[in-house]
Parts: sequence; structure tokens; C-alpha cells
Amino acid sequence: MGRDLSMVRRLEKIDKEIGYCEIKLEKERRLRTQLEFLHVTAAALGRVIGSFEPRSGRATLESGRNLGGAALVAVCQRATLHPASAETERFRSEFRAEATLPLLIDERQSALREIADLESRLLTFQVFRAKLDGLMRDRKKALAALKGGKEPLMEMAHEFERVEQTWNTLTEDLMNIDEAIFYVSHSLDYVRSARNFILAARSEFSIESWLRSGYLVDLFKHSAVGRAKEMVVGADRNVKSAALELLCLEEVPLRTEALSAMLLPFLDELFDDLFIGLKLTRTLRFLDERTEAFMRWLKELEGRREAIFALQQEHEESRVRLFNRIGDERKRLSVAVPAQE
Repeated sequence: MGRDLSMVRRLEKIDKEIGYCEIKLEKERRLRTQLEFLHVTAAALGRVIGSFEPRSGRATLESGRNLGGAALVAVCQRATLHPASAETERFRSEFRAEATLPLLIDERQSALREIADLESRLLTFQVFRAKLDGLMRDRKKALAALKGGKEPLMEMAHEFERVEQTWNTLTEDLMNIDEAIFYVSHSLDYVRSARNFILAARSEFSIESWLRSGYLVDLFKHSAVGRAKEMVVGADRNVKSAALELLCLEEVPLRTEALSAMLLPFLDELFDDLFIGLKLTRTLRFLDERTEAFMRWLKELEGRREAIFALQQEHEESRVRLFNRIGDERKRLSVAVPAQE
């Protein structure tokens, strides 16, 4: 009896350690998914940065009133006459570069730092894979060492392992989707703030006056339009964080219209408003569309979160019942052996 009781206790300890290792390895799998996403993001940012035409140095203050080598008023005149021309597209590209190139460079550096951090964190998980292999071998030996009547225990152990794995997955899913909901909610707040700044700019910012005597820095740094751009950047940053969390979940759809970066399309609409329409209508409509998309996305995520939580609770109950049955069976084995001898 003493030897079997010792083995029962050893099995309990082994199973607890196996559960801990499996939780860690599930976390590792998700971090590797995020690492792959960051590699793709950094590469895409590098391509976008490289797509901007090289810009000549701007050494004079007067150059801040030019775009692509032309005065702002001249850009407006040419773009209005030929909105689909190659020259207008060149002006639009220059406008994007003025507004985003420093931001994109910073974002790529941030992605590279995140990659380095994740790679460092992943190194700490290597020990758990080797430890799990050893624990599985130890459990097999411990089960083999038990005397007759162990088959029900082995069947329950396999069932518990299956339920435990699903429970671990759902528990991690809840953590990921909670983080994603947090980030999407913040993205929605940023887009709403951007919309409010554009509404303010419609009454406070004179496009005609800016075209005649303003500077690009006035637009991007010292106006309500510039604050709107900052809010769009904040929304994009939170969307990327949400995507990192949702990529770890297999059954949560990613809304492409919400996930796609906002800044470049926002700037394209802003360019048309400033240099062709002379009214901030297209920009406002774009922000309204994105606000609605974020609201739909957030509602879907909250609904999916409820479904995941319900599944996790079901598996939690099954997990507890199986754990108790395994404990009862181990006790039965520990006291049944003497009766057979």
C-alpha cells in the first residue's frame, strides 16, 4: 500500500506541474504569433517609408510654405484643375510624407524594439518544453508502477488532459480578447476626438488664409487639424495593439475596414479637402465611417467575449468534476491493493 500511495501522491504532483507547463507553452504559442505579426509590420513599414519620394532638404523658412516645389496656393490651383493628374498625385504623396514620414520611422523603430523584447521573452519558455517532456515520461512510469485497476484512472487522466488543454486555451482567449476590447475602445475614443477636432477646425481654421500665408507646420502642429491627425495616430496605435491580441484567437474575425491603418487614407481625404474642395467634408465623412466601423467591431468583440466566457465556465465545471473523480480513483487504488494481497 505504501508504494502505491506514494505513486498516487507523485502522480498528483506531476499532473500539477504538467498543467503549469502547458499554460506556459500556450502563452509561448501566442507570443510567437505576435512576433510573426510584428515582423510583417516592420517589413511593411519599411516598404511604405521607402515608397515616399526622396525629398530635398528644406533649409529656409519660406520652403515651409511649399509642397513638392510649388507654393501652397499653386498646388491648390493645379490640383483643382487636374485632380487625377500625375502631378496632383505627386503633391499628394509629398503631403503624406510631410505628415507621416517621421511617425512611420518612429513606428518601425518601435516595432523593432517590440520584436527584440518578444524574442528575449521567448527564450525563457524553452525550459518548459523540455520539462514537459520529462514530466510526461515520469507520469507514464508512475502509472505503470501502479498495480491492477489503474485503467479507469488512465482514461480519466487522458480526459482531464483534453479538458485542461481546452480550459487553458479559453482562459488565454479571455485574456487576449479583454485586452483587445480595451484597445478597440480606446481607438474609438481617439476617432471620436479626431472628429471633434475636425468639427472645430471647420469654424476655426481658414483654409484660404492658410493657403495664402500659412506654413505646413501651422497645419500639422498648431491647428485643430493637426490635433485631429494626432488622434488618428493614437487610434492606429491602439488598433495595432488590438490586432496583436486578436491574432492569437482562431475564431474571432478581424474587421479589415477597422484594422487597416487610418492615417494615410485620412491624409488623402484631408489633401482633397484642403487643395481641391476647400472644405473639410471628406475628412469628416471618413471619420464618421471609421467611428461606425469601430462601434460595430467593439459590439462584436463584446459578444464574442461573452461566448468565450460561457465556454470557459462549462469547461471549468468539467475540469473540477474530473479532478475530483481522479482524486477519488487514486484513493480507491491506494486502499484497494492490500485487499487483493
